[in-house]
Amino acid sequence: MPDDAQDEITFVYEDADTVPTIAATGAHGGPSPDGASVVANLYVERSSIPHHVSHQIDETGQVDLSERSEQVTRGELTREVQASLVMTPEHAMQLGRWLQRNARQAMEQREQTFS
Repeated sequence: MPDDAQDEITFVYEDADTVPTIAATGAHGGPSPDGASVVANLYVERSSIPHHVSHQIDETGQVDLSERSEQVTRGELTREVQASLVMTPEHAMQLGRWLQRNARQAMEQREQTFS
């Protein structure tokens, strides 16, 4: 390393005004067709709500909410995509190592807190 070269660099982190905090209970995706990227669609899993529900109208013109005449469902569970990550394979590997390291630390902290 030349004498005048820096041996340290400082990164400053700034949030944009629109940075959301999102929850993710899983991911779906994989390599892009050309292998240049890894795609991770982060989702939250929840019970599905029906597509629509129909109720009868009684003789007085009131909606009878006690009985359904029709309910169209969309499956038992819904995976609502919150965000999609597109990364190079190298960045995906770095992120994976970072997530595992921090997950281990969080689990250790949780164990210490609740034991």
